[in-house]
Parts: sequence; C-alpha cells; structure tokens
Amino acid sequence: MIAPLRRQRNFMPALVISHAEELAYLWGRRRRGLYSDTLTIPDLQQLQERIEAHLQGVAVAAEATHELLGEGLQSDDRDEVFAAACALLRSGSARAVAEVVEAFHCASAARLPGLRDALAITPQPGTINALAAALRNLRSPAQAVAAAAILATQRKLDCDDATLFGLLALDDPDLARQAWQVLPHLPAERVQALELPYAARLQTDSPALRDSVLSAACWCNEPWVEPFVHKLAEHGDTFGLSWHAALTRQPPGPIWQQGLNKLPGPQRCSLLARAGHPDALAQLVETLSDADPATAAAAAGAFQRVTGLDVNGTRRTLAPRDDADEFEREFADEVWLPDLNRAQQLWSRFESHWRGGSRWCRGHEISSSLSSAAQTVIDLAARWDFGMRAALAGARLIPPPPVI
Repeated sequence: MIAPLRRQRNFMPALVISHAEELAYLWGRRRRGLYSDTLTIPDLQQLQERIEAHLQGVAVAAEATHELLGEGLQSDDRDEVFAAACALLRSGSARAVAEVVEAFHCASAARLPGLRDALAITPQPGTINALAAALRNLRSPAQAVAAAAILATQRKLDCDDATLFGLLALDDPDLARQAWQVLPHLPAERVQALELPYAARLQTDSPALRDSVLSAACWCNEPWVEPFVHKLAEHGDTFGLSWHAALTRQPPGPIWQQGLNKLPGPQRCSLLARAGHPDALAQLVETLSDADPATAAAAAGAFQRVTGLDVNGTRRTLAPRDDADEFEREFADEVWLPDLNRAQQLWSRFESHWRGGSRWCRGHEISSSLSSAAQTVIDLAARWDFGMRAALAGARLIPPPPVI
C-alpha cells in the first residue's frame, strides 16, 4: 500500500515568492507612471487590479508570510520593501503589523519610501499612535515626513500640527519636496490661513522641490500663483514657461513664445502639448516638418497628445551623439517620423473645430470641465494639471496626486 501524502503546507512557497516579486515590479510601474503623459486612469486602474491580484496571491501564506517574505523588509530596493511590508500588513497578524512598524522606525533612507507606501495604502488598527509619534521625531526628519504622508493619505493628519510645517523648511530638498506634496491632502481653507514659506522655497536650486511648492500653492488656492508664473515666463525662465503652459487660460502670447523658441525642439513640443491651445497646435503642425528627426518626432507625439490622432509615418533610428559609448551606439533611440500629408489633411479638416476650444488633450476640450469620456482618455499628467487649475479657481474637482 502507498501511504497518503501528508502536506506540510496548503500552498506553494515558490509561487508566493513569485507573487511578491511581481507585486514589487507592478508597484514600481505604478509609482513611476503617476505623472505620465501617456498613461490614463484606466491604465492605472488596470495596474491596481493586477497589484491586488498578486496581494491576494501572497495572502495564502497567512502566518507563514513572515518566514517567506520577512527578509524583504531589509532590502535596499524600495519596491521589494513595499511588497514585503504590504504582504505582512495584509496578513492580518498583530505580530506582522508590529514588525512593519518596527522596521519603519529603524529604516534607512532607501527602505523608508517602500514602508511608507505600504503603510499608507494598508491602514491597520494600532498604527496611528506610532505614526503620530514618528511625525514629532525631530531626530529623524525622514521618518517624520514619511509619517506625515501616511497620516495625510489616511486623512488622520492634524492640519494644525506645527511639526508638519517645520518639515517644509528642511535643508534636504527631497524630504522637503515630499513634505510639500502632503499639503494638498489637507483642507485648503485651513492651509490658506497659515503663513507658509512659499517665497523662500521657490528660490531653491532643486527643480523638483520648486514644482512641489508651486503645485501645493495651486491645490491650496493661493491667489498669487498666476501672476508669479506669468512674471517668470516673461523673463524666459523655463520653469515659468512650463507652469504658464499648465495654468494659463489665454493663448500663448509673444513673450511666452520668445522664451519657448530658445528651448530645444523636443522640450518646446512638450510645452506646446501641455498648453493644448489651438495656437500651440498650429505651431506643432509647422514643427512636424522640422529637419531634426528628434524634434519632428516629438512634434508628432505632441500632436497626438493634443488631438488624440496618430500622424506617425516612418520609423527612424536617431544618430548617436559624438561622445556616445558602444552600448549607446548599438541601442540608439528609435522614433516615428510624422506623415506630413496625413497631418496636413487632419489640420485642414478639423482646424475650425479645434479653434473652437482653448485647451485640448487627446481630442477633448478640458479647459473648464472633464466629461466622462475625457476622464478615460486624457493622460495622468493632464489630469493633475486640470485638478490644479480647478483648485486654483476655488473648486477641488478631483483629489490631488499621492506623495511619491
């Protein structure tokens, strides 16, 4: 007789680890794509569904989650730390939750963002007090900023907490950037009543920090934003030109155009697409015939971002830089050059229609509202721009983006 098989586990450990690896990969894709000018809300939702499916896959390990994935908390890869922490938190074990909180208190700079992400999207009883204590831990500004982000995501952050506003002035530009990203998650009217160091922080040399400061000012309905951006654009400041494209309700003026003409072709096309105005679209149509392949290809991509219509023609490998190494020469970038005849036909056919709006994205007019159809096709970067414009006008129509 053959003895019956006695299983030590009711799951396959290798498969649980595989789910965790895929979870880390997908979370990294989601995190990096939050400000994408190609991904849409349905794309993000699809990613989230896949993330949830792999979370359910690791959930079968139950009490064995620590044994299989606990070492992931010590990884130097942010997304691997997220996957391990999220799996432990979702296991429902009090021991696992305590382990993640302890890892949060001891985490290095490389691991802390992953733990922050996991704790933010997986709220658990008993973590609020620990996070509130971490917020006031002046010896570790990194933990304080991460705790503020978690509490704000879960709507548990006290807007009047003086510690939070001290974090806005941190010398570390990346930590300060994250602290400023927290502000839009607080009630705008309460933030507006506070005296915040906008002017001082906008003098920083860090472009990412300046973006976060000005974004927070938009979401919190600060009235000085548009005049400030307009003044920067008048002086040809690239930062000001970009934000002018995002916020202005007027067609691109001659001063904006002068600054734009000084930028490299691909960057110029990107800002024209961000503006989405018919006059900007007309410039993109002209730029499609640019002699520089990279600029012409960028114009084709920008044209599609504004109109939702594809004008790709032939595939071209870009010439490598003179100082390119062997790897760069072997894997030189490839681009789609535009089909000029098709582009001109589309412009002739739809110009009057596009002239009837003031801001277009993927073929939808989004200057003052987002239709249900528009919400499914406009890219995430355009969605956040729309949200900032609405908030700056006094109406928060969509939630602000998460801290990243």
